[in-house]
Amino acid sequence: MFRRSSKPVNLRAELSAALKAERLHEALDLYELMEKQLKEEPRWSHRRGDLLQRMGRKADAVLAYERAVDLYAAKGFIARAAALAKVILAIDPTKGEILARVDPEAARRLHRENRKMIVTAAEPPRPDSEGPETDTQSLITDALPLISDKRAPAAESRFTKPEKTTDVRIDMTSVELLQRPLTPESPVSLRPSAGALAQLPSMPLFAEVPREILDALLRGSTLVDVEDGQRLVTAGTAADALYVIVEGSVVGQRGTDLNSMLLGEGDVAGVSCLLSHVSYGEDIVACGRVRTLRIDKMLLDQLVKRHPPFGDVLLEILCRRLIASLLRTNPIFTAFAESTRRQIAALFEVRRAFAGTKILEANKRADGLYLPLHGRIVSRRADGTRIAEMELGHAIGEESLLLRAPSLITVQAASDVLVLRMPVAQFGDLLLHRPDFVQHIQILKRRSVVQGY
Repeated sequence: MFRRSSKPVNLRAELSAALKAERLHEALDLYELMEKQLKEEPRWSHRRGDLLQRMGRKADAVLAYERAVDLYAAKGFIARAAALAKVILAIDPTKGEILARVDPEAARRLHRENRKMIVTAAEPPRPDSEGPETDTQSLITDALPLISDKRAPAAESRFTKPEKTTDVRIDMTSVELLQRPLTPESPVSLRPSAGALAQLPSMPLFAEVPREILDALLRGSTLVDVEDGQRLVTAGTAADALYVIVEGSVVGQRGTDLNSMLLGEGDVAGVSCLLSHVSYGEDIVACGRVRTLRIDKMLLDQLVKRHPPFGDVLLEILCRRLIASLLRTNPIFTAFAESTRRQIAALFEVRRAFAGTKILEANKRADGLYLPLHGRIVSRRADGTRIAEMELGHAIGEESLLLRAPSLITVQAASDVLVLRMPVAQFGDLLLHRPDFVQHIQILKRRSVVQGY
């Protein structure tokens, strides 16, 4: 007489066979067994809900999904819980209370346990909180100004800072700086642990905001599914939304640039929308089936007006993504081993350029690499003729840094501007400790000269 195994690994094999053979009622029984044996694992309730919905049993599907929402939230998988709550509302719009069950407490605890420095729009950690000590900072109010150094040689732009002050730096993690695989042999959609998700940029969007802001984000977001090869966003179109990747992976492709950037669960795509008046700079293409939460820029702007500290959270997400993109795709940094990239990321500081500040000056060598984040900047020729207002988020000072030559243009703050800055002195110190990298820099210098920089 045939007896069904009670071991989860054997149940999974039976489940796979039942689904492949379209024995749906048998598969449903197996899902229920898996739920009973692995009571704290949300994916079996989630998948059982998917099967029930496929079978047309929508009310039963909602019950299974509700259980999965609670379990995902309790384990810190806050974006998955949010996305599944949106699925429930699409099936039954009267279930508005499900959004209140997307409890951010576990996600917030994990986020703070996994990071030494956080930016938060919620209540900061209490001194008596359990776990490792976590400090907080505000990028908007704590950023130091760029002060021109009057002692600099005539051929150099150089900035200093007020005495006895501490630079604001972005706390990057090895997880987000990891160069993820793009080959077919390497699975790109492996489910990350809750601890790994806590280190990725989407976590503070849900975990470090007050409950009222989280509720507004969930109610105003849209669940978007894209199939393999489809575009999530298109380069050149208006950057009007931020996308939180909930399941699957996407790749960012910038024109003919071969240095694509892979993003998976816990990452954010479309961060250009966090800049002002810009277009998407790259195509975001699905690698397999992908599920995302789409959050309109208009909604984000409204929530920042309602609760200004939320702007700090968005700014940190932008900073972390821009640094990760630079280190994972820019030829200056791609030669560094992954183990070194976090050290390089720590070289960036957040600074404020007041209106009128010349970040780069024609006929003078730059004092660092800059990534403008917020505000307006304009470029001018050496004779002062205006060229254009420059898009935010793109590196400036790169050519002068590579060639150690004067800048050909002036880049000036037309309003107060927040920038990420890597000082040339620190970059030079990095090269001194990596003599093997000097040859790579020399190759890039020659390439820059050939291309006419």
